Amino acid sequence: MKLTEISIKRPVFATVIILALVVVGLVSYMSLAVDQYPSVELPVVAVIVQYPGAAPEQVESKVTQKIEEAVSEVAGVEHVTSTVSEGVSTTVIQFTMETNADAAAQNVRDKLGGVQAILPDDAKAPIISRFDPTDIPIMSIAITGDVTRRELTVLAEDIITKRLKAVNGVASVDVKGGLDREIQIQLDSNQMSAYSLTISEVLNSLRNENIDSPGGKISDGQRKTDLRAVGSIKDTSQFLDIAVGQRGGVPLYVKNIATIEDTTEELATVTKLNDMPALGLDVMKQSGSNTVQVVDNVKKQLESIKKELPPGIDLVVVRDNSKTIKESVQDVEFNLVVGGILAVAIVFLFLGNWRSTIISGIAIPVSVIASFMVMKALNFTLNTMSLLALSLAVGLLIDDAIVVIENIVRHLEMGKDKVTAALDGTAEIGLAVMATTFTLVAVFVPVGMMSGTVGQFFKEFGITVAASVLVSLFVAFTLTPMLSAKYLDYAEIKGNSKLARAWFTWNAKFDELTAKYGQFLRLTLRQRRKVILVAAALFLGSLMLLPLLGSTFIPDADNEEITVSAVVDPGMSVNAVGDMADSMVQIIRGLPEVRLTYSVANSKDITILAELTPKGQRDRSDEAIIKELRQKFSVMTGAEISVSKKAAMTNGKPVSLVVQGTSLETLAEIAEQVEQVVASIPGAVEVSSSYEAGNPDAQLVVKHDRAADLGISTASIADTLQTMFNGKVVTQYKEGEDSYDVRVILDPDKRRSLADVKDVYLSGSAQDKSGQVVMVPLDQVTDTVYATSPAQIKRYDNQQQITISANLSGITLGEFNTAFQKKVADVAMPEGYQFVTTGQTKSMNDAFSSMVVALTMAVLFIFFVLAAQFESYLDPFAIMLALPLAIIGAIIGLLVMGSELSVMSLIGIIMLMGLVTKNAILLVDFAKQRLAQGVERNQALVEAATKRMRPIIMTTAAMIVGMIPLALGIGPGAEARAPMAHAIIGGLVTSTILTLVVVPVVYTLFDDIKNGKFTVRRVFKRV
Repeated sequence: MKLTEISIKRPVFATVIILALVVVGLVSYMSLAVDQYPSVELPVVAVIVQYPGAAPEQVESKVTQKIEEAVSEVAGVEHVTSTVSEGVSTTVIQFTMETNADAAAQNVRDKLGGVQAILPDDAKAPIISRFDPTDIPIMSIAITGDVTRRELTVLAEDIITKRLKAVNGVASVDVKGGLDREIQIQLDSNQMSAYSLTISEVLNSLRNENIDSPGGKISDGQRKTDLRAVGSIKDTSQFLDIAVGQRGGVPLYVKNIATIEDTTEELATVTKLNDMPALGLDVMKQSGSNTVQVVDNVKKQLESIKKELPPGIDLVVVRDNSKTIKESVQDVEFNLVVGGILAVAIVFLFLGNWRSTIISGIAIPVSVIASFMVMKALNFTLNTMSLLALSLAVGLLIDDAIVVIENIVRHLEMGKDKVTAALDGTAEIGLAVMATTFTLVAVFVPVGMMSGTVGQFFKEFGITVAASVLVSLFVAFTLTPMLSAKYLDYAEIKGNSKLARAWFTWNAKFDELTAKYGQFLRLTLRQRRKVILVAAALFLGSLMLLPLLGSTFIPDADNEEITVSAVVDPGMSVNAVGDMADSMVQIIRGLPEVRLTYSVANSKDITILAELTPKGQRDRSDEAIIKELRQKFSVMTGAEISVSKKAAMTNGKPVSLVVQGTSLETLAEIAEQVEQVVASIPGAVEVSSSYEAGNPDAQLVVKHDRAADLGISTASIADTLQTMFNGKVVTQYKEGEDSYDVRVILDPDKRRSLADVKDVYLSGSAQDKSGQVVMVPLDQVTDTVYATSPAQIKRYDNQQQITISANLSGITLGEFNTAFQKKVADVAMPEGYQFVTTGQTKSMNDAFSSMVVALTMAVLFIFFVLAAQFESYLDPFAIMLALPLAIIGAIIGLLVMGSELSVMSLIGIIMLMGLVTKNAILLVDFAKQRLAQGVERNQALVEAATKRMRPIIMTTAAMIVGMIPLALGIGPGAEARAPMAHAIIGGLVTSTILTLVVVPVVYTLFDDIKNGKFTVRRVFKRV
């Protein structure tokens, strides 16, 4: 081959080329960002509209439905999901993956440009934003200390967050559990009624008085002077002296109808570190930033901040995503190194010479390092998937060099000199090596081009493997023959050392095995019927084992972290929920494996993060810990509690069943039946429904006729109630550089019970004799009705929905789906109502569909490569018979190791399609060479099989041992990656064994077809 000839004749040139690849690769490596997973760009846009004080039903009808109608007309929309709660509508628009995310966001903005005109007057303008999957906290920090929560808030806002926001790569820092200062003007409803003072008068006076405003300029021709009206309040007591109206010519002031309280806002969130009160800080990184680098910089800043804080104040990192990233990356790097060493050891075992071992082993580091250049050029990152690609490819990267150098050694044994052996050995095997490499590329490029979220997730995986094997091919045609021609010494190979004698003993045993294999192959070539029937039986039998595997989306892994979530019963106060969270924390901390807990509780739910000791330091798995916690929490009342582990690529419970329809009441009835069905399936635990009855409502139904007679509008009633009982921020109080909300609200003693509502008065249109407005009691224009409304309404594709969700224990997602489909058939589904597949089931189905397409494309491309290589449409079929033979082992490998059919194991099976054809190519290629030299067909096949048995076993063994560290799944989260190796190792074993027997037999059949000698009868005849 020309490239090989140039490399041998110009060794310095070849060396410099390889060194250039290594240098550029190393430089690229040092500049690659480090992250846990590849960056995935999802075309998802969120629209948030606030409608203060409105009930969920009002928000749905007046805001959400109008937003949905508008955005549904935008091109490329796939699904529209809305969540409606009190005063807030959140609509998430999911576009097809082919849609550009920026263009999607802009199209939504354009469509909603005029929607404000049809929304209620009190509704805020829509907030439109792109969804960024990386827009999650990369770390959480707890601030603790023997001070009040307000004092912690001041430290957090005035010192800590400002310093952290200045760190390069930090986008924002959110405070959880803080208490901001608030100035409250607490109204006395009786005094307001006595003075016939309206809420609007009070609010407008406060807004208009506490201001500084420019007043223009004056000029005397020589000099200009700015005029400014200064009315801002400098001390909170000054609010009492603001005039709010006049009655009988006498001014009324705030102090006549209210008191001033310098206090804090109402506590909305309770956060704790273990059992200590704490504030939480969630650190968000800028898009595209290096997670590990940002976290490291934040930690350095935290050490600096700690020195400036008062004694007793501590900062504790409770969540650190970089820790998981570092552990995952280190684990994959360890597997890569150990796999490489084991692969090289296999080479030494077969070649028995350090020089030949080193020459072939150089291919691994060169190919890996050069791959970093491609990763940098394509803007990839060092993440679990890209490094996993290199880890799995370790055995592949040395394959080409093994085949080439083994053939060179064979030519040396023929008595050729080193240069001639290098040239002839490489030329003889060159086309076969190219074909095997291009079949691998043909497999991995479709993996990198898969559609959907999973396709983006595996893009870096597929392209990285393809790049690395192409580099290994280049090394095998340049560096390997050049070094062999220069340094390979056959006399040394035939040395007399103890090591050499041991190798020759092993080699003699292998030669004996090869001879016996040749005899066995001659026999099988005469028993084609039995061979084909046995192979078919093995394949069909393996397919019958498929139902035993089970299926899931992403395999579970022990990530040393557990999350406990609880949705509390409606109507509970924040303090009551906080007490419940404390009880849950005590249960969790009672387990010896728990290192720390970090809890966040509000009036609706509780989230507790429990960090476990490393899995190597505990006696039981996270699954056993989760099972115990589920048993302990099962007796707690007042909340729906679920316990789950940290998962890759997924959020929420694995089971997510959506019932969709037009009536929420009917949906609730159907959902209750579905919930019972799910709960009846063994293995389904913590079953819950998204339908929440909501808080108890006291609905003040307006008597429209009576209200109209008195000149009172529904809007004024709602505004008065909202201000009195929820408060309304009317202005800001500035103190130094800080600003604080000024809230007008009813005195706390006047808003403790429903009886207090009767003391609220409204201003009507009638006037008394003195000309003052007559105040009307609220109960004269309203009737009180007690009811319960949903706290939240969920919608999917313009219809209401209820989601039934569940965790799984001891059962796979596929097994659950099968059981559910059988049982749910008994649930009556009215016309207009339907089930919609969402959650992990949809993700799994979409991923499996994408992989079937990728597998089909891989098989087609393999055929194209082989047809081009052998200039035949029939020969590729004989080679590709290795594919179903690999499926046999893949299924058995997964079954033996207890792995399920998942995204990871399917990727392994797709990889197998390229791996197993290598052996058949080597065999058939040599057989065709011997046939071209006039050798009889069966003799040519036997010679090809025996001559190529050594490189076939060597390459297969190198690939298998290179994947052993990955298959063991030892590191944190490694269990999720292990099924890939389980499938590959099992497939390689069976395919290699069966290929050496079945492929020669099938080749004879296709040769008969090609030569016009094929008949069904002849298939089963000895040849």
